[in-house]
Amino acid sequence: MKRQQADPTTVVGAGPAGLAATITLARAERPVQLFERHESVGQRFHGDMQGLENWSGDEDVLDRLRSLGIATDFAWRGFDEVTFYDSRLRPAIARTKRPLFYLVRRGPEADTLDSALLRQARDAGAEIRLGAPALVAGPGTIVATGPRKADGIAVGYLFRTDLPDQAHAIVHPTIAPGAYAYLLIWDGRATLATCVFRDLKGWKPALDAAADTFMRLVPGLRLDDARRFGGYGALLGRTRYSDESGRLYAGEAAGLQDAEWGFGMVTAMRSGVLAADSLINGREYAERARHDFDAARAAGLVNRAVWERSPRRLMDGALRFEAGRGDLPGRLQRHWAPSPMKSILARTLLAGFHDRLHDVDRTCHETSCRCLRCACADVPRPEGGLRTVEGRHAALRAGWPAMIGRPRRPGAPGGTTDATTAGANASAIRP
Repeated sequence: MKRQQADPTTVVGAGPAGLAATITLARAERPVQLFERHESVGQRFHGDMQGLENWSGDEDVLDRLRSLGIATDFAWRGFDEVTFYDSRLRPAIARTKRPLFYLVRRGPEADTLDSALLRQARDAGAEIRLGAPALVAGPGTIVATGPRKADGIAVGYLFRTDLPDQAHAIVHPTIAPGAYAYLLIWDGRATLATCVFRDLKGWKPALDAAADTFMRLVPGLRLDDARRFGGYGALLGRTRYSDESGRLYAGEAAGLQDAEWGFGMVTAMRSGVLAADSLINGREYAERARHDFDAARAAGLVNRAVWERSPRRLMDGALRFEAGRGDLPGRLQRHWAPSPMKSILARTLLAGFHDRLHDVDRTCHETSCRCLRCACADVPRPEGGLRTVEGRHAALRAGWPAMIGRPRRPGAPGGTTDATTAGANASAIRP
């Protein structure tokens, strides 16, 4: 079939959300250009493992992706046994009839989720521009550039091991403040990490404690030749699906990450597909996204508040009780399920959160704006400077790149950072 002749849709960011949107548009015979500032997809990842939760819907998550038009031709491994440890490091083994989650690898290697999505987008006929920051983002652009700020981080180690496949998780206030630590081993590769959702500056002692504890708990575990990695997420901000200029936001750029435990890849791909489908069929994306995601987002915020405020002994008892029962995926699905009461409580909770998703230069948010986030680059300033809307837009017309953050003087450190981040749900931490 001959591809329709029309102005191409622009997608910014080659993470799961941006690639899912690109695949959907290209398969609908819509011309599409995907811009990614890095030279490859998943460049901030190095084969580290992440989980596709298998409790967020009625059907198996891999079948759910296939129903969205996403082929599951990436490497994956389902886990139906996980050992949990409470704050006293007492083990509780959860065994499930269906996989609790599916591990996937992230990064530019051939078998990762990122590379598989890139292949699908190219096979569908999309124009992929790697190593090419998007200069402008006009109406109808799908922005999938990941989070701007961090209120949760994950930091850990990647290493090889001879141990068999296994999964462990620790819920402990100092090993993983406000969150959990995990050890995942699959086919000779291991990821050991701690998630820190409180006191982010204390990530180093938390990581040290997580590594020491797992080496005590798991016989034969050694961190020889381990490489450190890290990433961040925005868990607590409000959602934003479109703006005054008609841009569409998907994935973490829209604020879509689970506030309780930080899962987000499935929702990111769902939002990317929904944004593309809305453009294809002329439907209102923001309204559809609010219907599909906001109630679940509210449930996550309430669950996060309960997690943080519950006494430790109560959480220990609940963890051990739930791990020992059957059908853990079904019970987690009910736990994640939205309700009118959770939606009401979430509005109260959000009033106390700094609104990171809207922490932007308001002088540039007008209907004529086409920049991603205005700032200056390491090039001469245009006449009139950059402190006015007119000056910034004149800079864009002259070919200036859109940048993250506030204007930087030429030659300043970080003066070449731009807004088209990998869109992939994590960014390297530099210790």
